[in-house]
Amino acid sequence: MRLLTNHVITALAAFLLCCGASAQIREITFGDIPEEDLAMTEYADDPSADAVILENYAQVRMRAGEKIVVDIDCHIRIKILNIDGLDYANVELPYGSSEKLTGVKAASYNIEDGNIVTSAVDRKGIFYDKSSRYRSTVRFSIPNVRAGSVIEYKYSIESPDFFSLYTLDFQQDVPVRKCSFTVEFPGYFEYKFVPSGDLRKVRFSQSETNVIFGNSIVKGFSGKWTAFNMPAYREEPFSTGSEDYYARLGFELSKIDIPGYYFEDVSPTYPKLSEKLLERTDFGGYLSSASAVKGKADEMKAEGGSDTDILRRIYTYVTNYMIWNGYDDFTSSAGMSRILSNARGNAADINLMLIAMLRHAGIPADPVILSTRDNGHLNTFFAIIQRFDYVVAWVRADGEQYIVDATDPLRPFNMLPFQCLNGQGWVVNKSAGQWINLRNEERNRESMHFEMVLSGDGSLSGTANNSYESYDAWVVRKVCRLEGTEAYADLMRSIYSSWKIHNIELADLDELEKPVTERIDLSIPYASETGDGIMYLNPAIWNHDNSNEYYADERHSPVDLGCPSGNKYSCEITIPEGWVVSEMPQSVNLVMEGGGGEFRYIITSEDRKIILETEIKYTTFTFPPERYYALRNFRSNIIRKQSEVVVLRKKI
Repeated sequence: MRLLTNHVITALAAFLLCCGASAQIREITFGDIPEEDLAMTEYADDPSADAVILENYAQVRMRAGEKIVVDIDCHIRIKILNIDGLDYANVELPYGSSEKLTGVKAASYNIEDGNIVTSAVDRKGIFYDKSSRYRSTVRFSIPNVRAGSVIEYKYSIESPDFFSLYTLDFQQDVPVRKCSFTVEFPGYFEYKFVPSGDLRKVRFSQSETNVIFGNSIVKGFSGKWTAFNMPAYREEPFSTGSEDYYARLGFELSKIDIPGYYFEDVSPTYPKLSEKLLERTDFGGYLSSASAVKGKADEMKAEGGSDTDILRRIYTYVTNYMIWNGYDDFTSSAGMSRILSNARGNAADINLMLIAMLRHAGIPADPVILSTRDNGHLNTFFAIIQRFDYVVAWVRADGEQYIVDATDPLRPFNMLPFQCLNGQGWVVNKSAGQWINLRNEERNRESMHFEMVLSGDGSLSGTANNSYESYDAWVVRKVCRLEGTEAYADLMRSIYSSWKIHNIELADLDELEKPVTERIDLSIPYASETGDGIMYLNPAIWNHDNSNEYYADERHSPVDLGCPSGNKYSCEITIPEGWVVSEMPQSVNLVMEGGGGEFRYIITSEDRKIILETEIKYTTFTFPPERYYALRNFRSNIIRKQSEVVVLRKKI
């Protein structure tokens, strides 16, 4: 987090006028490929790996010229083990817009006719793209790569960010045979280490060293982190971003102490973060210069009603007028007048505009900065501004509190995007701010009720009356708005492939705070197995997927479902004349070991009718790895129960 002014940074740099340059990495020589690496056909520690990172080196050092600069030198060498690993030859190197990436060098190596053939990347094949206001990317493809190739590339980054130095990744999507990082900085600076993931295999050593910095040699810190045979990080289902679980190490500046010249405790606290954001033109300045929306806010307030009515009205205006451009951000991309004129913007452009309008209408509203699920969780102890990627509104109306996002016109005002359900967010205001939970009453919920008639040939026909709430309703509305109701019907036919859907009717698609209701006329040929006067019928006719999503034998990251969920299913089946129920599953009420999940299965039979009612509820939505087996077994028991059949016999 940049807490120092540019004036102070320039003054420090002038004092520390550098007379030295950073050394290059000496542990690995470009082009010097061991023969055993070229001959390798599989990686012994992970025979299923598509590729293995043989060597990953980085060196971080600081210097001072006109400004204080961090020099980062990187060198990566990769073995391609099969054709699925060829993508690693298409390299993308992201870096900050204020940084400079130079010295790109890349090549592939193959054994041909007993000789090592080198194929280098031509400089004309290296492309520099500006990905966004904050990020740029260097892209290139390494030529002549096939299964068995070794590729390598190296580059340098010159960064002004001495507050965060560099984030060191010890783990990747493929195994890493060796990873080595060195960091060196003068004793004028004190940093906090910010670890994540499992670092037990990482060896650390440190020493005091002499550092050329400014016009003198000063005592400094030298640290080295080395890891061997790091396993691949494999993404697990129902998990937040890999940022939370990769083995990696970050840095945050906590203190600058130049005896007799300068001292500042720059520990990155959240109150300081609030203060600095409110001073920024693309955050606090954007909110305070919101005259462009004042007239519209006054107009909507004048229509009367409660604060909640005004909130709904302003929310509807913003969501329908503004188009989200698909970019997550917590700072605005331009002034509010320009954004309003374009009617298009990023998440911050839209949600900060919403906050400004609510404030003009007299409704308390503050920005909440957060990290989305794909971006990983926040560290609530260190205010690392780079970890934020989104902003929403915290609104108080009629004694209630709401977390509001206005980027999608198909969501009700009190429902966040699912990607925002990620722990806590930081409220930015003049009273220093606070943490709040990123949740209203979001949930996944659907109910389905079938009234079916079973024929003597084992087929079913009838109707389904269904109801979808919250995120389930949003999915239906999204498909119908973007693709049309026929496309939604086709989607249902693909999901329930054994059904013949004759007609679908949907209601309340435009009433965002109501469930979407649905009526389906359907038939199911061959719904039961028949023969010799016996039918085997599974009454859980909605049960189209018998797979257990928790299939892995072990779990490393928490299972994060995002929100509570509850599904109700019921079915009333009239059996044909001349048939009777011979055997029927038992009713059960299952509770997950340790709590957090319940499953109810109630089945009865009378007067030629089979009646089944089931309900699945997850009241807990985050399960740590140690509870994974309980969750997996619970899901297995549900699948097993919903696969049981009713046996019917024909009367003699």
